[in-house]
Amino acid sequence: MHSSDGKKAAKVLILFLIAAALLLVLLDLMLYPCTFMRNDIHAVTSEQQDLVILGTSNGKMDLDPDRIAGSVVRDGEPLRSGHNLCVGGEYPVDAYYITKLMAAENKPKLIVFEVDPGYFATEKEPGNNYLLFHHEFPLSLAKLQYFADAMRNCDIRSALFAPYEYSLLYEIPRVKETLTRKLTGDYDISYFKGKAQEYHENGFIERYPVEEENFASYDGFTFEGNEENLRRNTAYLSKLIAYCRAQDIDILAAVMPLPDVTLDRDPEQFALAWEYFDAFFAEEGVDFYNFNTDYYNAYPHSTDLFADYDGHMNGDSARAFSQVFGHIIR
Repeated sequence: MHSSDGKKAAKVLILFLIAAALLLVLLDLMLYPCTFMRNDIHAVTSEQQDLVILGTSNGKMDLDPDRIAGSVVRDGEPLRSGHNLCVGGEYPVDAYYITKLMAAENKPKLIVFEVDPGYFATEKEPGNNYLLFHHEFPLSLAKLQYFADAMRNCDIRSALFAPYEYSLLYEIPRVKETLTRKLTGDYDISYFKGKAQEYHENGFIERYPVEEENFASYDGFTFEGNEENLRRNTAYLSKLIAYCRAQDIDILAAVMPLPDVTLDRDPEQFALAWEYFDAFFAEEGVDFYNFNTDYYNAYPHSTDLFADYDGHMNGDSARAFSQVFGHIIR
């Protein structure tokens, strides 16, 4: 009698869990927005990209892969295609698993890793930064490994119900549009054009010019005293470098130019960061291009070329810098 009741309870529990899982999938399909990261992941898993750029928002807005790829030669031929997979909130752990995902589908010839020292000195922020990349991964070994390794620190509500990180008041009116785009495989980039910037098909985000008087305030930069974060983040960067070598993928690293006014505000902290990464990449045997030290004179640092003090260039400046960058690294 008791055994029969136990079996019935187990069946009810299993049916409940299946129903709950299906409901979560349906809500995710309707309420999780179509982000530009969805387009980015689709681009590198569905098509061959010879050049892939990884890193933070500075790389996203400073490097146009179309202006770089044709200048860079690998295996005796210029790179024919490229995609910018940088985004604000991308830490080395994210870059590592993105690379594993790509290598299983369409292995790039060259990875450019954009270094923002602030990301190495800080811990990954809670919230949708944990979901932004992982959510868009197709079901794969890389997705499962990524979840086990990185998502364990994610808010359980976000892990189970991804739309939790987004405003339902904003997403509910867009349910029909979101569902249609997902079910029809619509990757139209016109949805990502705003008043301040626009997303391009190659992953590059073009910032519109901003007068310096309208720049957002700058919070300053602190590098020292963050040894634990540095160890954790550089450990994943070392894993990324080792993985690229094992997969016969070239990798190089670069720091984007910063405005002079930004460099002059915290010179001691920047000096510590530059010294740290010079030593790190020398030990790893990776070419490192710092456009604030060794390559300072390769591109101007005046504020009229930027859209803020953090170093995000306006579109025309980014295209010009990308051409310079391509010629230097070729």
